[in-house]
Formats: sequence, C-alpha cells, structure tokens
Amino acid sequence: MQDHSEPGCSGRILIVDDDPVVAGMLGVSLLAAGHEIVEAGSGEEALARLAGAERGQLPDMVFLDIEMGMGIDGFETCRRLRAAQATCELPVIFLSGHDGLDDRLRAYDAGGSDFMAKPFVTDEVLRKARLAIAHRRRQETAAAQMQSSSATAMTALTSLGDSEVTLKFSRGALGCRSLAAMALLSIDSMAAFGLNCHVQLRTPGATLTLTPQGPASPLEESVIERSKAMGRIFSFGKRLIVNYDSVSLLVTNMPLADESLCGRIRDQAATIAETAELAVGNIALRSEAVARAEELRALAGVSRAAVEELRGSYRQLQVATCLELETMAHSIESLYVHLGLSNRQEFTISDTVRSAVDRVLTLFESSAALDSNFASIVEGLTRAGEYSVSQEDEAPLKVELW
Repeated sequence: MQDHSEPGCSGRILIVDDDPVVAGMLGVSLLAAGHEIVEAGSGEEALARLAGAERGQLPDMVFLDIEMGMGIDGFETCRRLRAAQATCELPVIFLSGHDGLDDRLRAYDAGGSDFMAKPFVTDEVLRKARLAIAHRRRQETAAAQMQSSSATAMTALTSLGDSEVTLKFSRGALGCRSLAAMALLSIDSMAAFGLNCHVQLRTPGATLTLTPQGPASPLEESVIERSKAMGRIFSFGKRLIVNYDSVSLLVTNMPLADESLCGRIRDQAATIAETAELAVGNIALRSEAVARAEELRALAGVSRAAVEELRGSYRQLQVATCLELETMAHSIESLYVHLGLSNRQEFTISDTVRSAVDRVLTLFESSAALDSNFASIVEGLTRAGEYSVSQEDEAPLKVELW
C-alpha cells in the first residue's frame, strides 16, 4: 500500500457484516472513494483473515457490525482484535441498528474507536473512514493505556494524601489560562490516585475533551456527552462520572473491590471537578476579556486613522480658505477700473473686504487649540492601539482530530 499522510488519503478497509446487502452498499461507496475493500461475513472469518495477513497487508481500519447471526458478535470480535499485538491499535468503527448509551458503552468497553447507527449516511461513512485512516497513520506508535489496580490506587493515596493532591490541584488551577492546561492538570491530579480520567471542559465558545493518551476518540467523547444528563455523580460499572455545568470527569477504572476507597475517590473527584468548574469560568472570562481588548484595540486603530484624516482635512481647509479669501479680495479690487468708482469708494470697499478677511484669518489662528485637541486624541488612541492582553502563556496543545 502507498503511504499517505494527508487526511484525504485512501486505504485498505475491512468490512465485517453478515448482511451482504449492507456490506455491498458500504463497499460500493468506499470503492467509489478510492479505497480498497476486503469483506468478511463473520467475526471468525475476519479474525482468521487478519491473523494470516502480513504486516503490510493489514487493513488501515475496520467497519464492524455488532449483531451477526452466527458465531461471535462484533463486541467479542473487537476485544480479540485489541488482544492481538498486530491489530491492537487498528481503528474499529462499530455499525449498529441501535444507538443507546448502553450500546455505546459496550462498544467503548470492547475497544471501539467510533460508533455509527444504521442506516448510515454515505457522506458520514466516507468522512469517518478518511479521518480514521489518517489518524491511524499518524498514530502508528501510540502510548499504552494506563493500567492501575486498587492496590496501586491505595498506595498513591497513602503516600500523597488526599488533601495534598487536591491542594496542589487548587494552586495549579489558579495559574491555568487555557482549557488545555486545565484539562491536563485535572488528568494528572486524578492520575496521582492511580486513576485513568477523561476530562471534558466546556465554555460558550469551545469544548475540549482529553484523555491521558491525548484527544478523545469520537466514541469516548460521545460517552461523556450522553452521560452529562445523568446527574452530578453517576456510577456505571467501573466508571464514575462527575458533572458540573462546564466540567465532566470520567474515571474509567474505579477499584470496585474496595468500597471505602471508592468513596474517597468520589469525594476527591467531586472536589477537583468543582475547583475546575471555577477555573473554567475564570478562563472563559479571561478569553472574553482578551477578545474585547482586541476589539477595542482594532477600534482604536480605526478611530485614530479617522481622527488623523479629519485633522489633515481641517488643515487643508484652513489653507484653502485663506487662499480663496485672498483671491476674492484681489478679484474685487481688480474690478474697480470697470466700475468707475471714486478713490474714496474704492478705499471703503477694500477696507471692508480686507477687514472681513482679517477677521476670518484671526478665527483660524484662534483655533490652534482645536489642533492641539486633535493631537491629544491621536496620542491617546495610539496608546490604546498598542495595548494587548496575552491569551495564554502555556505552550499550545497539539490536537489531532478524528
């Protein structure tokens, strides 16, 4: 296969579905988009194909039906794929006629990368296939998931102390200026208890979902999205989710054998989530302040340019008016020879015109204060335009989206 690095690259796709009509429709759409298609009618056939494939002949991703008439289902097929070294990182997108939270959780438990409900939309299939292949090729060597037992969690809690971890988290939260920094701090703080924690932070302008391994997969993100409405603290199996308006913490490896330890973890997770909620509010306010500062900075620049233009136009008007008045005076005096006026009449007219011109020029001279005011306004707008607020001091987080 060719090695493509662009998100729009094509690849080899394995379709596992016992319904030849569904598999055929899916295959036709993917073939038309330039992908190479391999089909298997059961989980066992798919596993056999993959077990015998050379390294370079493995698919780039799998579309896997959940409910198959004979043999193992899609969940078990995915679990066996994850257990094999050659296919443990292979992107698996589940296909199902059901779209409930329980189905998604089971798909997540089995190690799925994403989840699509039937009947599927062709554009969505092509998009997910393209992004999954690109993600696979960027992440060929991904970090292994954190594994922790209740004994490890107890050791961490004993050596560090609950209050020490939460106090350190609270201090660190005060210095966070971005959602990425806040999410990483939350993950690290929960990891101090030996816990694998996924974090979602929400502001009016952005949502960020991170895991200890990096950006969440679509399936991981959908689990949190569907769990937000289940109350402040909710447990399902080995998972614990803590929800606030702007924060959700999902712990995936609760030590169920130790009820006392689980209680302490719930308390610590709630404390960390509540502190993170306040910190996210501060981050959102800061982001809004930065945006407003940039707006004012831009407005100051536009206003300064307008005032400078007005100031220049006023000066030009002064000069042009003086020239016009002088020209008018000369034009009137040049008419005397044609009017047959006496010397006294000519003198009276000239004196009247010259006096009027002098009064206008005096008014212009007295408006020097106006020009000074223009200068002060321009200076103030210049200072305002130079003012800026830094959004964040932390290094930007590199996020690769599915």
